[in-house]
Amino acid sequence: MSKPKQLWVVDFDNGGSATQSAYYSDNDNIKCWEPWVYMKGSRSAYDYPATHDRVMNIMQFALEEHENLWGVLISGIDQWDSVATNCMRIADLGLSRDGIEAADNRGAGDNKRVQNQWDWAVRVTRFHQLTAMCRALVKRGVRVFWETHMKDEYKDGKVSKTDATPAWEKSSAGYMFQIIHCRRTDKHDEEGNVTGEEFSATFVKSKTDASLQGQRMIVLTTEQGKSPNFMGLPELERL
Repeated sequence: MSKPKQLWVVDFDNGGSATQSAYYSDNDNIKCWEPWVYMKGSRSAYDYPATHDRVMNIMQFALEEHENLWGVLISGIDQWDSVATNCMRIADLGLSRDGIEAADNRGAGDNKRVQNQWDWAVRVTRFHQLTAMCRALVKRGVRVFWETHMKDEYKDGKVSKTDATPAWEKSSAGYMFQIIHCRRTDKHDEEGNVTGEEFSATFVKSKTDASLQGQRMIVLTTEQGKSPNFMGLPELERL
């Protein structure tokens, strides 16, 4: 009997380890990797350049182990984007000493602003080093998933209630074979009280299965006083 393949999670936002602990604590085939490298003797928590290098080392190891992998999940790709941005400011352009200075776009104190628009190409290149490693895994038969949050879009100076975009480098969508938007909808009684919730997944892009394009699936429902009903998203199995 062949050995079960593994799912690796590069766990930027701790969502992978929390889910494993809550629902899959007895599954030894799920491995969560800590991507962050922490500073010592510094006011800043994260060592961004070292974190970038650590993630690259994890992904290079994944390529070496690809025959043993079912999939790789990058949990919190928006935080990887922050790693790329801070590496640009700290290590590549030498504008800031640490992540705290790098967060100040005013160029106050010893911190400096990005001077030229083309300098941002450094951040884009940093970000897509991970993209390149993920694409190499896909070529070797490993499923790769990116999870990110949505960021607000503004219209007329106000946050749009209908429009939001994934928080990642803006050209990332072009590299994806599938893009799925997950949303929560509250259910209310006649008095307006929340009585339950419906969680859905909509295929806004499905390059390898046109039958899923635009389809909205219900993955979880909850109702007060009752057990949750989890349907999952079995459509992913055939992609």
